[in-house]
Parts: sequence; C-alpha cells; structure tokens
Amino acid sequence: MFVGSVRADNDDDYKNTKITFRVEKMRLDKVLDSLAVQTKVQFFYNHAQIDVQKLITIDVKNQTLSYVLAIILGDQPVDVEYQMNRVIVFKSRPKVDPKALVHKVSGKVIDATTKESLPGASIVLKERPAMGVVTDINGKFFIEVPEGISALQVSFVGYENEELALTGKLTDIEIKLSPKAEELGDVVVTGMAPRKVESFSGSYVSVKGEELKKLNPTNILKALQIFDPSFRIVENNKAGSNPNAMPEFRLRGDVQLNPSGANDLQMLMGDYSNRPNMPLFILDGFKTTLQRIVDLDPERVESVTILKDASATAIYGSEAANGVLVFETKKPLTGAINISYSMNMGVTTPDLTDYNLMNAEEKLDYELRAGLFRPTDADDMNYYNHYKQEILRGVDTYWLSKPLQTPVTHRHSLSMEGGDEALRYSLGVNYSSEPGVMKESDRTSMGLSLNLQYRRKKWNIGNQLSLSNTKGNNSPYGIFSTYTRLNPYYRVKDEDGNYTKLIEHKGVGAGTQRVMVTNPLYNVQFPYKDLTENFSVTDNLSIECAIKENLRVNVAASLTKGTARSEKFKSMNHTDFTDEKDLTKKGSYDKSTGETFSWSLNASINYNLTLGKHLISMFGRWNVDENKSNNISLSSLGFPNDNMTDFLFAFEMKERVNGSESTSRAVGVIGQVSYMYDMRYSMDFSIRGDLSSQFGSNTGMAPFWSIGARWNMHKEKWLENSFVSNLVLRGSYGVTGSQSYEPYQATEMYSFSDLMFPYPATDVLGAQLKGIGNPDLGWSKTKNRSVALEWSFFQNRLNFSASYYNNLTENLLLQYTLAPSVGFNTMTMNVGSVLNEGIDLDVSGLIINDYEHQIQWTVGVNGAHNRNVVKKISNVLKTMNEKNREAKFDEPLPIYEEGKSLNQVFTVRSLGIDPATGQEVYLKRNGEKTFVWDAVDKVPMGDSQPKWNGSISSSFLYKSWSVNLGFTYSLGARTYNQTLVDKIENSSVAYNLDRRAIKARWSRDNRDAKYKSIKLIGNSTPQSSRFLQKENKLTFSSISVGYRFDPKRFKFLQACRVGSLSLNAAMNDIAVISTIRQERGLEYPFARSFNLSLSVLFN
Repeated sequence: MFVGSVRADNDDDYKNTKITFRVEKMRLDKVLDSLAVQTKVQFFYNHAQIDVQKLITIDVKNQTLSYVLAIILGDQPVDVEYQMNRVIVFKSRPKVDPKALVHKVSGKVIDATTKESLPGASIVLKERPAMGVVTDINGKFFIEVPEGISALQVSFVGYENEELALTGKLTDIEIKLSPKAEELGDVVVTGMAPRKVESFSGSYVSVKGEELKKLNPTNILKALQIFDPSFRIVENNKAGSNPNAMPEFRLRGDVQLNPSGANDLQMLMGDYSNRPNMPLFILDGFKTTLQRIVDLDPERVESVTILKDASATAIYGSEAANGVLVFETKKPLTGAINISYSMNMGVTTPDLTDYNLMNAEEKLDYELRAGLFRPTDADDMNYYNHYKQEILRGVDTYWLSKPLQTPVTHRHSLSMEGGDEALRYSLGVNYSSEPGVMKESDRTSMGLSLNLQYRRKKWNIGNQLSLSNTKGNNSPYGIFSTYTRLNPYYRVKDEDGNYTKLIEHKGVGAGTQRVMVTNPLYNVQFPYKDLTENFSVTDNLSIECAIKENLRVNVAASLTKGTARSEKFKSMNHTDFTDEKDLTKKGSYDKSTGETFSWSLNASINYNLTLGKHLISMFGRWNVDENKSNNISLSSLGFPNDNMTDFLFAFEMKERVNGSESTSRAVGVIGQVSYMYDMRYSMDFSIRGDLSSQFGSNTGMAPFWSIGARWNMHKEKWLENSFVSNLVLRGSYGVTGSQSYEPYQATEMYSFSDLMFPYPATDVLGAQLKGIGNPDLGWSKTKNRSVALEWSFFQNRLNFSASYYNNLTENLLLQYTLAPSVGFNTMTMNVGSVLNEGIDLDVSGLIINDYEHQIQWTVGVNGAHNRNVVKKISNVLKTMNEKNREAKFDEPLPIYEEGKSLNQVFTVRSLGIDPATGQEVYLKRNGEKTFVWDAVDKVPMGDSQPKWNGSISSSFLYKSWSVNLGFTYSLGARTYNQTLVDKIENSSVAYNLDRRAIKARWSRDNRDAKYKSIKLIGNSTPQSSRFLQKENKLTFSSISVGYRFDPKRFKFLQACRVGSLSLNAAMNDIAVISTIRQERGLEYPFARSFNLSLSVLFN
C-alpha cells in the first residue's frame, strides 16, 4: 500500500521538499520507484549496492525528502548525493579495514527539549566526513570508527550541530540536539528571544537577505518595500537620489504630529528627535542607528524582520510605537577555511524624463509672444536679433546635463570563516564607492568585522566587533534647480573658453528691475568643500548558559563609540559674495564636530516546559542603556586667498561658538509568558516597565504591555487532509511608546549666552532661565489593536493574508502656549492624540511548478490602506494652523483639525480660468463665485496620502536561471503640482519654462486654456485647487536576472576549489508612470542604476 503527497519548494534545494509518504511492507526498490514518481526525481544506483529485497514500512507527514530517504535507506552502506536536475545518486561507502577498527559506537539522537527521537540524523567521522551513518526510525545508530578519528559530528536539519569526543563509554550514548534559533522558516527573529511561528500571535514580515539582494543588490531597504506594503520609504522630491541624504520611513502610517527634518550632523550622530515617526532599528539584538543600517554591507545580512503590532513589538516598550526592524547578520560557518568574495559593479544614470523644458528657439519665441521685445525699440530688437543669431549658430545649451555625470559604482566584500563546532570565527572587510549623478558628489564607506563564537557543552559565547567609516561629499555644482531655470540660448563659456561669472542683467520689460543671471558653473573653478564623515566602533558580547535543557540565561553587552564631522568651505570668488566689497568678509567656512558614546547591558532568562500537549515558554529580561553625545559648530568669514582653504586662515568668526550636549539613560524590565496547546491554540502576554531620564521626575516607571492569541485552524481535525494547507486567525491588543525625544525636554534649562560679560561688582557670570521644566512630562503611548487572517490552499500553492490595525496614540509631546505672566511662550506637555488605522492585504501564488522541466513561477500582489485622524491638538498647533491658513503662495501648508485627516490638503476651491477675462474664478465658502482670493475660503480638498499603496512581484526559475521583477504602486493621492505654478504661471520670462507654458495659456484666441495669460514678470497666482491633482503612480522598481554555476557541471570551478558561484544583473528605479506630470528631483535628480553582481565561495 502506498499513499503520498508533496509540498512544493524552491527547486534549487529540492532535497528539502516537504512530502507526506506512507508504505507498508514494500520492497526497497519499489519504494524508491514510488518516491521517484511522487517527487519527480531520478535515482541512480546499482542493485548490488543495497538490499533491494528488504521490506520497508514508513509513515511520515510533511517531512523533507532527505529525511524520508534517510529513514528508508537506514543502515544501507551507501551515501546519498543530490545532483542538479533532480538526480539522486547512491554511492557505495569505502570499506574499512577490519584490523584498523578501534571503536564501536552506538546510541540514540534525541531532541534536547521534547526528548523525541530524531530519525535521519547524520553521524559522520570528524577527520573523514565522507564516512558516516544516519539514525533509524527510532533515532538509533551504530558506527564502526577506525583509528585516527577523534570525534563524531552529529547534525540534523533545523538543529544545532553537536560534536561527540570519542572518550569514555561509547555504547548506548544519548546525544541531545538543540533546535536552531535562527531557522527563519520555523521561528520569528524578534531581536531578543526567538519565537516559534506556530505560537507567535504578532504581525510580522520576515525576508531573507538573499531575496532582498535579488531585487536590489545595493539598497536592501528599497527592496523591503516589495515584501511589505505597510513599509514605505518616503519619496524626497528635493533630495532625489542624493547618496548622502538619509531616507525617511513610514511603517503603518504616522503616530506623531508636526515632524521636522534633522540636519546632517544630527543624522550622523543618531539623533532622530526631529523624525518622531522613525521605526526602531535592531541589529543582532542591539539598538542601532539609521546611519549604520544604510551603510551595512548587504552581503552580511542574513534576514530582515519587520515587527508591526503590539504583540510583536511590546518587548521594546517605550520605543516600539513606530514598529521595529530587526536585522540579523550571517553567523560563521564551520569546517575548514571558507573564503567568500562578492563584488557589485554598477552604472548610475540621471533620470530627467519628468523635465519638459523649452529649447532655445521655443524660449526666445515665447519671450517674443510675451511682448518682451518691442518692435519700435532698437535695444529690444538688437537683443532679440543677437540671441536669434546665436540660435542659428547652433547654440541650444542643455543646461541640465552640465552638473551631471554617469558614474560607475562598485562595492567589494571579502570574508574568511571557519572553525569547528566548539570555536567558529569570521573575519570580513568591505568597501563601497557610490558616486552620485551630480559631479563630485559621492559616498564612500569602509568596514571591518570580526565575529567569534565559542560553543562548548552548556556555554555559548559570541563576540562581534565592527568598525565602519563613511565619508560623503556634496557636489560643488550647487542645487540642480538652478540649472533648470537657465535659458538654453546662453553659452556655457565666453569666446575665450572661460566660465563667466555674470551671464547678463536680463530685462523683463519697461519699468521693471533687471534680473541678474549668474553662471553656476563659474563656482566650480575655485576651491570648494562640502563633506560629512562618520567613524564608529561597535562591540557586542553575548554569553549564554544552558543551565538545563529547557532553561537558559543570557548576559549581553554592547559598546559604541563614534565621531562625526561636517565641513563647508566657499571660496572668496563664489557667486554668493558677488555684492560683497569687503575683502575680509569674502569666503566662508562652517565646521561642526561631534562625538557619541553609548553602552547597553542586559540579562535575560528563557524557560520552556512541555507537558504532553501543553507548551509553556517564559522569558524575562532586564536592560540598562546610556547615550552621550556632544557637538560644536563654528562659522567663520574672510578667506581672501584661494590657497587659504583651512579653517585656521579665517579672518573672523561669523558668530559665536555654539553646540549642544546630551545624555540620556534608560532602564527596562521585560516579562513574557506564552502558552500553546496541541499546536492549535496559543496565547502571549508581555509586560515591560521603562524608566528614562528624558521625562519628568514625577513620571516614574511607565508600563507597556500586550496580550495576543492565535488559532491554527488548519491543525483541527475537520480540516485535515483537505485542500486547506494553512488557516490561522490571530489578534492582539497592547500599549507601546514612541522613541526619538529630546534628552532635556522635561528639565529647566539655563543659558549664559545672553549674559556673557563681567559685572563690575563681582567676577561671577550670570545665567538666564531659558525654559520651564515639566516634572510630570511622560511618554506618549499608543494603544495597538490588530486582527489578522492567513490562509493557504493546495499545499501552499495559493496564499492569502489580511490584517486590520487600529492604533490610538495619546499624550503626544507637543508645545503648549502659556499665559504671558509666566514669562515664557511655551513648554512641552503631554497633549494631543492621533488615530491611525488601516488594512494590509497580501496574495501570492505558485503559478507554475514543473519539476520535470525545472520551471517555477511565483507571482505576488500586496496592498495597504492607511488612514490618520487627528483626535486632539495643542493650542500651539492651533496657532500654527491660523498662520498656515493665511499662507497665500507656494504649496498648501499642513493644517491639523480635530476629527480630520492628518494629511488633508487645505486650499481655496477654483473653478478654472474665466474664458472672458482670463482671470481665475474662486468659490467662496458660501458657494458664491469670485475673482478675489481669500484665505477664509480655504477648505479641505483631499488627502495627500494615497488611499492604497503596495507592490507587485514575480519570480521565475528555470534550472539555474532566475528572473525577478518588482513594481510598486500608489493610488488616490491628491498632490499639489508645484511645477504648474513655478514653471508655467508664476515664473518670470527671465528663466526657462515648462513647454506647457507655450500653448496652454489664455489669450483671446485660446479662451479655454487651463492657465493664465503670459506676463513678463510672471503671474502672482495664489494656491488653489486648480493645481491639486489626483495622482495614481506605478513604479517599475527592479528587474534582475541571475545564474548559479554548479561546480559539479563546470569542472574548472572544482579545480579552482570554488564551492559556489553566482552572477546577477539588475536594473533599479527603471521607470515611473504617473497620472500627473511634475518635475522630480528638484535639488538633486533621481537616477536609474544598472548593476552586475558576482558572488563566489572558495573552500
């Protein structure tokens, strides 16, 4: 009798394909034939090698092919070799000389936690790894060991390897294997205590580093967006692809109000107090900075896990409201020395597809139509004829290309690892050079890492040492938007081939002041410096002791020391000093330096207890942290010679020395209890208490907690043997807090700055109270509610998941206006609240799974909807609302109203251009039409946040080839198109314009136009709904093609001792399709990248 089923997995690793297989008293050769048909493999063996007449009985469910085959073969004297094209070869084991036998070893291999036997475990000789046996159906084994063998090495899929020294009693040995904590498919990596997937009630997404690198080999954070729709990198339309601009993230929307950007030095030093919606970053169990994550070598990344709801993040308590990103790096491999090298070479090209500017002929004609050149004025016509002749001579300068380049990027990573089961080591170095698309801008990083792991009996000790240095240079060519404004009929250089400082004083009509047009390329001839540099050293130490098989204690410590600096020098000849006559005030130098030092210490205990169908897990942890930083900023003037490029040559200080210092300390205590019954029902409860120096003295220790439940419905009898392979319902509720606060926001602060002069009667300087402290200031807290459903059909061929969350953040830390009698305008208080809710959806399917032809095609689509509602605001924000309401020009400023969206766009309603007069018609609040713009008429006109965003992905495998595609999309956002204002209506004829300014303008012959008539100095168009457009956007994020070389097929690789070799070609940020057209990358252009990656392992 034969019964079987198979669960599809990646064909590259077909020996781990999950199958269900049952036979009763069947001959071994017939069993192999049945197994070959079920799993679509081919067996090659000689009947003389094995006992084909042996009757086999086996009954396994959802086990790997390698496991099932090991049970079937039992003590047959063959080794199994898994080859390409799903070919399995049985090779006879070399015979051992009986005279050389010195040991006969027997025993049993069991699970250290459950005490269950482990059939199919591998036992090999340490000095002769080609010789060994596997355990039988009862986990038992017997092996004859020849002379010269010191130990046996025991391994099993999903368990830590063990090494058994051949000393003492060698019969009836009991070998206990511990489950691997880092098996991504079986556990959730939380950064503290790993959790079994079957019992984890939290919301998470976990992605292997290899999958991320396939989509984007240089930026794994961008690739992460493809796998989780709720995680988004906020597009910075000003910074574009600037390699030195730190990205900003959103994970399930905003939880804080009124964020502001941090400066370069703040970001370098890990200060995110001005980015309160930043998620928490954890690297190998310790909190880290965005700077370190951005510069982390992608080759070191083992996995990235996103923790999203209270049940998943509550263990991080006061810092978890924005979500947690957990990065795990690769652990050292055992065995002889393994040397791996990876290289990525790329080409980056500027993406200017969204710029639609006039050429030289169009721009001059536009000026003529605008009435700039009066036919009766000789000077006007001479000016026109001069540039007309220039155009006829071929002058049509494409200014956008002048500050740009097509650079070559490269990254290299070299590592050496090895050791035995007791001591493992890994030493790695990496170097990355990332020039930007603006000339002379770049980011260069270097790193060194040393990883040591010692494992002996009850002890597991690990130490990671990392050094990194990053240097960034900003372009001396200035802001890119400067070049988009220059007229194309200007020459780049004069007749002598030199850059001119002043192109012209351009007239814009009679009775108006001329516009001075300078050449931005003039500045690149002179010394210029605009750089940032960061150096850090981090050491992480972890000591774990298994007191009992189910009781472990861990002590860990982390130290980080860092320095940062930024410098900006401008020559005396820079156009910024054109109007300055005093030589001692020409030239400037701004310099800032800072230091950081942080340490963290924690101790934890982990206990597991199994009683029949009951599984109880308990985890406790205590931690203490301290972060110190200080910085000094200097600003000077007067560098009258271009050889004077050092700060020491400054004539005078521009302003007094300023800087800052911060020290923050925190203590936390965590307790967590998990219970699971029969692998079907589970519950989690977590509680954490946090105490921080950032808050008031009366606050005390703040509690943060969560409770969650999970029901594995597919484990129920009524779903057994059905087409439903996975069905899970889970939910959680809890309270978490927010990170990124200023260190002294609750403390009374004094300053000497305004009283730095001696008093006649005393030698003491005075101090002035700068701010009132708030001893009752505490954390803002987020109440997290979530529920999710996961289901899969047809052996996981079709997968769905849906989750809903509702997060209410209360006691926001905002400025509150005080009475005038207090003497201060504001103080920080716990006021304000925000509601954040949404839905995450994910669908994926294995469309093709052809084992015979080795073809596999997977497609996935996900989406997220998020809504933010302001529940309560402070009076300071109400005052800000009034100021923002009065704003007339530029894009609409944020206005927060209680009960309304956090991202609503307020502006005056427009009915378009009046065909009769060419004036804009506005709609008042009472519904009346008017030509007069009034701030009182501003009303909410939509939401700048998309209604839906997500991604579409596809993965195609054919033999050793792989092709991956990634798209992201956003739907339903209301975007204010500033390009229509700046480059069509409000721009002066002195500058270049968008081509739409030629034909889409009102005139007596074009009364149905969208935009006002042409004016020489531009219109003074105020903001209105006419420029507010609905944006639906599809981004072709990535495409990659890879090939994996099998050394068994390419013999020259074996001769070079190459264990694996893979090549991957990728394109990223390929194209953007949008329903609106506006200029992107205003200060620094966006870019496309083309990369070729090589990864090779020598052993």
